[in-house]
Amino acid sequence: MATLTSRCAVVSPTPRSPVKILPFEVGPPPADSIHVEVIQAGICGTDPHLWKGDLELRAPIVLGHEGIGKVASMHPTVITDHAGQPLHEGDIVYWTAVRPCHKCYYCTVLDDECGCPSNGFMHNYDALVRAKEGTWATYTQYATLGPRNSFYRVSPNVPPEAYIALGCALPTVIQATSRLRKGHIEPHSTVVVQGCGAVGLAALMMAKLSGCLKVVVIDQNPVRLAKAKDFGADACINLDEIPDMGERAKRITQVVGERGVDLAIECSGHPSAIREGLALLTRNGTYLLIGTWAGKAEVLFDPFIVVNKALHIQGSTYCAPRDYYRASKVVEQNWQRFPLASCVTHKFRLDETQLGLETVISGAAVKAVIEPNRKDN
Repeated sequence: MATLTSRCAVVSPTPRSPVKILPFEVGPPPADSIHVEVIQAGICGTDPHLWKGDLELRAPIVLGHEGIGKVASMHPTVITDHAGQPLHEGDIVYWTAVRPCHKCYYCTVLDDECGCPSNGFMHNYDALVRAKEGTWATYTQYATLGPRNSFYRVSPNVPPEAYIALGCALPTVIQATSRLRKGHIEPHSTVVVQGCGAVGLAALMMAKLSGCLKVVVIDQNPVRLAKAKDFGADACINLDEIPDMGERAKRITQVVGERGVDLAIECSGHPSAIREGLALLTRNGTYLLIGTWAGKAEVLFDPFIVVNKALHIQGSTYCAPRDYYRASKVVEQNWQRFPLASCVTHKFRLDETQLGLETVISGAAVKAVIEPNRKDN
């Protein structure tokens, strides 16, 4: 294979500076690697934070860590995906942009790939251009996936939108729920999901699949609340319609019963949600924090509630490669039960990346994607 020229979307360390579409060259796939023609790259909530400067960048980076694409070429050493499934050119793959080393304390002792010091998913554009070995990022026409970027063959009979709809959110929720005391959401439990963006919808879906008794979602975006209703939420509470926290608690009690909420899942990314989440819990309840990843904040809460109710507070950081594989199987088995594909409400060309980020910030989209190889107007 000759040298491949690709274009990618790059953000600079300067907050809100124009997103640039820049070229890079890459040679044939290195050993144990494949080149992938990106079909769709999901716009994760983290991406606008990077563009806005909420997370400090030290160099220009290639955006994107959610992707699904078609295998364009393979090094001869690659005959299977990272689950041992036979792999061929033209197959559709779903991959993780996290890159654990599998040889550090966190990877090998704690079984915590997200704690791996080498696990950064952001790719320095200048280093990409110099190395000519490709990028694992997804806002690019072609991605290169090596031995540290786990990739999994997925069914061609499932629309790509169904896989990308919950992007990194579904793997993240799968890992987070595995950290609960019983290792899963209990079937007899009552659940509140705070926020129903991609992470919240993934939490809602996993709660419904667990067979829990009731699921209530809280948000203020009517578009996302409508989608949560389509996913099977037993009640959808609009913060704008019920602005008082006490009134919301009464409404939730009407739905879940007097015993209260067993599990509250923070998926909003707003620190202000934490006080309410803790207050909603019944005795021995659990508060699972997933959404407050990008940013810093301090919140006030009553520690006496935590002690007197014997509450359990659990945080979870992103996900591991195995969670991507598990997510792909959840999608394959349930994409017709849950309206996953229709979550993708906005699609943008690569040169419209900044518009895509702005659309996500506006709250207009349930899920927005970049289609790097789309050429129509």
